[in-house]
Amino acid sequence: MEVIIDHRFEASSRGLPALANEIDTKILDKAIQGTLLAIEEGKHQVFEIAESARKEHQALRDESAVVQRQVQETIQEVDRLEAQYRLARRKLVEVSQDFAKYTETTIKEAYDAAHVLQAQLLVTREREEALRARRDDLDRRLRNLEATIAKAEALVTQLSIAFSYLSGDLQNLGTALKNAEQRQYLGMRVIQAQEEERKRVAREIHDGPAQMMANVVLRAEICERMLDRDVEKVRGELRELKEMVRASLSEVRQIIFDLRPMALDDLGLVPTLRRYLADFQDKHRVITELKVYGRERRFNSALEVAVFRTVQEALNNIWKHAKAKVTNVKLELTEKQIAVLIDDDGVGFAVEEAMQSREDGHFGLIGMQERIQLLDGKVEIRSVPNKGTRVHITLPITE
Repeated sequence: MEVIIDHRFEASSRGLPALANEIDTKILDKAIQGTLLAIEEGKHQVFEIAESARKEHQALRDESAVVQRQVQETIQEVDRLEAQYRLARRKLVEVSQDFAKYTETTIKEAYDAAHVLQAQLLVTREREEALRARRDDLDRRLRNLEATIAKAEALVTQLSIAFSYLSGDLQNLGTALKNAEQRQYLGMRVIQAQEEERKRVAREIHDGPAQMMANVVLRAEICERMLDRDVEKVRGELRELKEMVRASLSEVRQIIFDLRPMALDDLGLVPTLRRYLADFQDKHRVITELKVYGRERRFNSALEVAVFRTVQEALNNIWKHAKAKVTNVKLELTEKQIAVLIDDDGVGFAVEEAMQSREDGHFGLIGMQERIQLLDGKVEIRSVPNKGTRVHITLPITE
């Protein structure tokens, strides 16, 4: 995102106070409040559209599953009728070639049977074609609804960003105009990160635990209906339900860990990093080793979170982009600072191009740098194509 600043707004010692005096803040505030109201109403309307589309999408998915099952059953019925019709025609040919051997009644029965099967076959084939057409139409509607939902979610995010940014404090308007490009960019980044994280968590809960819980309720109702008829089948269903609940619980715990590792509050930085690196190695099959130098102890909460999130972001980048096989994390704890060194043997990248780019693919590096700089730390990234990457972070220890 490129922000163009008019030279009339330059923060000079004379121009900025004069500009602040010329602006009628009441009019500006009224205009912004009206804009905020319109944005909020628009966001609610888009949200309602998205929710309506999700409900219709779920209904169509359920209907599509039913139609798909009917298509399979109809295909099987067509195959069965075709086999019976072939046998009936063979029987009809047989009795028609030997009138002396078969009575007129037998011949008529063979003819009627073949005719009935032929009619049934034609009707069933027509039903199969109609079901296939219905299934294809449902698939097209589902794709269109998925596109609508995606556009609505993106629009809600953009409106939320605009609303949050415009609803800031206008009292220090003159000061806010100074260094406007840098502040606007950083503010937009923070808000965008918050909205994207909220959307990610909402999607993970909706697609994971929420869907599983809905399935658990449905299958529990089935068990309740079958309880008096087939106890063994109910036992099997309950075993599957138990596994589903366990899987859902595991997903919920993973979401909680991604939001805020509780071990960070309970045990501290080093034990949490050991656990995270072990899980990372098991999950992504990247050999990961942690070495700690210095005395392990508790630090300021903000400092521990910054170090943990930075290591987490670096490892995510390694998994997504570096194609590395081995990663080493070194943590040096002194009385005055924390130093972190992260090495990998991946494909590397052009650091200057990545840091200057504002594309989403490089947001992780920028976010890592901004997080450390907020705590007066330093980040140094060195990378050579096909020779891996080294990230060196230093953070001063403050009370």
